[in-house]
Amino acid sequence: MTDVRVEQAELDRGTPMMYRCFETYVRLAHDPQQIDEAAALALLCVHEPQLVGNLEVRRVQ
Repeated sequence: MTDVRVEQAELDRGTPMMYRCFETYVRLAHDPQQIDEAAALALLCVHEPQLVGNLEVRRVQ
């Protein structure tokens, strides 16, 4: 399993989410005014297909 650490952030218009892969986890930020968390996770899986069925979401405050 890969930990996906999800946080909300105010991002530039046209950038609804951004992510960075580290060795042991993925850090994902999404702008809730542009995209919801489920859509951001789906988009992440499009970009990183090895995560499909192999991720655990952890919400960061």
